[in-house]
Amino acid sequence: MYWNDLDGSFLLNKVFSNPVKINEIDIFDIKIDREGATVIISFDLVDELPDNPPPKWVKGYNRCRCGINCGGVSTMKIDGISANMPAKIKIDNNINEVLINGSTISLYLKCAHIQFMGPSVYISN
Repeated sequence: MYWNDLDGSFLLNKVFSNPVKINEIDIFDIKIDREGATVIISFDLVDELPDNPPPKWVKGYNRCRCGINCGGVSTMKIDGISANMPAKIKIDNNINEVLINGSTISLYLKCAHIQFMGPSVYISN
């Protein structure tokens, strides 16, 4: 599956020439909101940078920040946290499940809807 297959991936389709495989991420934050039972996960794509950026984007970027907004969460299981959270992610868009596994984090979500957010880029030292 590709990030491009998710709702909300319009900008992603504009700045990447080819589909971006759902694979490895580096989690930045996880926000849980009881209003609408929503979980928002922000992350950087690992080894993926836009190859067709708009002119206004910063030059020399080396990180691409994205996220997913999971609405109508009915099940959530989370274990672990760390200052660095690289992980593999799998999304089953047919049944709206998200599974994230890394050495310091494990997260499972079952939700009603998954929407892609981003991307944006920045320079990290």
